[in-house]
Amino acid sequence: MDKQFKGFGLTISHVSALSGGLTNACLKVEAKEGSFVWRPISLQAKILGADRAKEHEILQALSDESFSPNVYGENEEGILVEWLEGEVIALDKAQDVAVDLLCSVHQISLDKLSEQIKNKPMSLKDRIIDYWNSITPENQTPEMEAYFEYFSQQDEQAFFSHCLCHYDIGAYNIVVKEDGYGLIDWEYASMGDPSQDLTSMIIANQFDMDDVISLYCQKRRLNIDEWKRAVIHWTPWVTFMGALWFSLGYQLLKNTCYQELAEREMCKLIKLLPSIHK
Repeated sequence: MDKQFKGFGLTISHVSALSGGLTNACLKVEAKEGSFVWRPISLQAKILGADRAKEHEILQALSDESFSPNVYGENEEGILVEWLEGEVIALDKAQDVAVDLLCSVHQISLDKLSEQIKNKPMSLKDRIIDYWNSITPENQTPEMEAYFEYFSQQDEQAFFSHCLCHYDIGAYNIVVKEDGYGLIDWEYASMGDPSQDLTSMIIANQFDMDDVISLYCQKRRLNIDEWKRAVIHWTPWVTFMGALWFSLGYQLLKNTCYQELAEREMCKLIKLLPSIHK
């Protein structure tokens, strides 16, 4: 414990484990200096694609944004991030707020980001390949293998100019604060095609696709038809990536809930691309 918080200069009064999330194993740290979330660097986080160094830099770049938590510092064990006071938003109240936050993220100035981050966008294809290679053979089903072979041979199409993307705007990551809304868990944040981020948000929350695309495009004065084509294109990609993520969750935690969620996503994928499933 002492090693984790080395170098932060905190007068700690209480540390408690936070529940939820596969990559996290996060802790709430209460100290004289304030309340924080400890986000460790772990093998589990790395397997699932979380990058604490990138998360730290992106949060630093967002220090002037009201919706993002401030980052307090980092060491070789992890990063320390501001605890946002408030409650997680209810899913039935999340849609408009989530779209507003997504628009805000996609329009952030990139001036404060390093060239390394700006020049290394998120690749759904690479993430799918990484997840697949981390799943042990006994957890690889024939259906998953067939779809992996399909996606690994596809070119990843670029629809729109890259911008900063969060890649996990679920209601579970939106905090209702006294003065607005906060967006937490930036561990997957990266440069990327904003239509991928929009697709991920729709799927994560099971929002109505047409409603959300229309709302997003109205707010940003974009062409709805173009964005709908992009979301339809990415939906099988994101669905399969989610299935692999849940499968890895089952492998790492042995929780059958994740296995059931992986099977649910595979059922969706088979309906989206039935010709791949033979």
